[in-house]
Amino acid sequence: MAFSPKKLAGNALWTVATYGISVVVRFIVNVILTRLVRPEVMGAMMVINTLKIGTELITDVGIGQNIVTNPNGEKREFRNTAWTLQVIRACLLFIILSVAAYPLAQLYGIAPPELQVSALTFLMAGLASTSLFYLQRRMQVIRSNLFELSMDLVGSVILVVFTFLHPNIWGMIVAVLVSTALRVAATYLLPDARNWFAFHASYARQIFSFGKWIFLSSLLSFLSFNFDKLFLAQALPLAMVGVYSIARGIADLPTIGIARLGHQLVFPLIARHNAQDRSELKAQLAPLRRKLLLVVGVGVALGVSFGDIAIGIVYDDRYSDAGWILSLLMFSVWVAVLCVINDYTLLGLRKPVYSMFGNLLKLVSLVVAMSLAAGTYGLPGLLVTIILGEVLRYVPTIMGLWREKLSFVAQDLAITGAMCVLIGLLLYLRQAWGLGLPFDAIFAVTAL
Repeated sequence: MAFSPKKLAGNALWTVATYGISVVVRFIVNVILTRLVRPEVMGAMMVINTLKIGTELITDVGIGQNIVTNPNGEKREFRNTAWTLQVIRACLLFIILSVAAYPLAQLYGIAPPELQVSALTFLMAGLASTSLFYLQRRMQVIRSNLFELSMDLVGSVILVVFTFLHPNIWGMIVAVLVSTALRVAATYLLPDARNWFAFHASYARQIFSFGKWIFLSSLLSFLSFNFDKLFLAQALPLAMVGVYSIARGIADLPTIGIARLGHQLVFPLIARHNAQDRSELKAQLAPLRRKLLLVVGVGVALGVSFGDIAIGIVYDDRYSDAGWILSLLMFSVWVAVLCVINDYTLLGLRKPVYSMFGNLLKLVSLVVAMSLAAGTYGLPGLLVTIILGEVLRYVPTIMGLWREKLSFVAQDLAITGAMCVLIGLLLYLRQAWGLGLPFDAIFAVTAL
């Protein structure tokens, strides 16, 4: 059954609008936090969050993805089996990070209790209802987005208040714990929120059968997406890591936005209609995809051309280096956006293996290139390796879509070319206005 392009566009608009509000709120909160705490604290928090995400993906078997795509997903027995596995996994995550806190803390120069207390979020999140996954399965996009927006707003207020009262790492850690607890409680206010312990071996096998590819893909996705953070966190002073976290946090916003759109709209939509004729499916997706990429392309061009000026206006002098870092990172953001759209399309087709190979290729390139570039080319060279890594990641995903007869490579190339022309024009205007180039500051940066 074909889907309605009008409804699809409406759902996309809701997703973009609510995420846009979240971005504005997070940006304001980020600026406030830089006024309340030192760059070292921002750097330490980036390390803690990165390690938490990495630990979480160690045991990712795609419980949510299984609920969305499995034909038995609506059955109570399947739902409760999935929830039981989620709780067991949460306990394992807490134990793993608590034990690993000692060597990790020594490696990154943070205190073990900071990681161990942060690990409590795993226990809390594991108790969350599966109701959110059913909103996604049934494509109740408006309700899902309003839930995410309300949780973002509540979490932002809590973070600012706790950090204002305790302007240190512990104020931020406790704020995250409180926000997580409230989010978990809120999931039980959604439809079909009831869960209880149950285990059906046949459903568990189905979850693990599909989940093994999710596990590999998620683990490699984390490593490829966060290797730069982990590498720089042990290679740079913690204050500089905090500066990098500001630039990286802003640069990630377009990718996270497209990921949310892919997670809430593209993935369940493809999963529901994957039996449809590929040419019809492609024709219905192409207009929405083109509009989204054009909007992101303009945003990336502006970020490359004027990101350093925006950083200089909003942040104090301690974060000035985040300007040229942001301008360089925006190039990698564009390719990452293309990859994310491809990833969720492939996931809807139940073909995550291509994304897995894409992340593997990117990870290998980062490990090799960063090790070689660090001593010779410094931080600018490391940022260039991130761009190259994203390009390599893109190749397997587009090959997978081509084999599935759902390739958009011509569209990607056309919009990429238009974006490059726009960047060239904006940089020319910037030079003409006597503002120099965003990359001028790179030559003042010394090697690591």
